[in-house]
Amino acid sequence: MSAKTIITLALVLVPVAVMVLLAWTGWLGGQFPNGHFVLAFALGATATVLLSVGLFALSFYSARSGHDEKIGTEQDSDEA
Repeated sequence: MSAKTIITLALVLVPVAVMVLLAWTGWLGGQFPNGHFVLAFALGATATVLLSVGLFALSFYSARSGHDEKIGTEQDSDEA
């Protein structure tokens, strides 16, 4: 893996680990009932963060690739 990939993964997974740790110690308002809940929380939070990062990456890629401008130009020429 490249250094950029490792840094990106760390930036995504470290906040999730901190949230799980804080919740596990009761700092966010009580203990979790069991380990299954902690595992489900960690997997759900990780999946949510990865999905949002992926969607943002796709939107930035779409904006920079010029596909948006092509569609706008084609629609303008069709109307004339």
